[in-house]
Amino acid sequence: EDLSITGWINENAYNPFDFNPDAPGNPWSPHRGDAAMYLGQRAATRLAKKGGVDLPAEMMPEHPDMNAASHVPHAQCLKLVQAAMKDPKTEPQARKIYESIGVFLGYAIAQYCEYLPIKNVLILGRVTTGAGGDIMMEWAKKVLVADFPELSGVKFHTPSEHMKRVGQCVAAAALPEL
Repeated sequence: EDLSITGWINENAYNPFDFNPDAPGNPWSPHRGDAAMYLGQRAATRLAKKGGVDLPAEMMPEHPDMNAASHVPHAQCLKLVQAAMKDPKTEPQARKIYESIGVFLGYAIAQYCEYLPIKNVLILGRVTTGAGGDIMMEWAKKVLVADFPELSGVKFHTPSEHMKRVGQCVAAAALPEL
């Protein structure tokens, strides 16, 4: 109730987000449309081509390597997206990748608020590194203010750049002992 982050962290990566039967599949489960496909590095890599990032054939969204469980090709592709964000010629188009993920994030928060009393959101993960993370949060806040004004008070929190990149480790360390 005091709006502080509790000792318990909930990762919503595998919660349903897109209920379209043709939504992107998740290589770790039989489900489609999981939040991980819209809010993390896989979202950035799925949107990279549309965001004007010059990609080799093996990093195209339809390539089998980009639809497998390994994070390695996604981490490499994300580096290309982040490099495009630093180039003044490609930044305006690449920025749209992060704007889209931010819109997804805003709607995901609103959806999760239907069954979770969310007051604070801790933003972690490699996709949030650099200017892209700030753009994502900016657009998520815009969605909440415009479409869900009752949720406009949700607070966003981000750790240091280093801790963002190791976000899953932070979340795992917060798990309770069984």
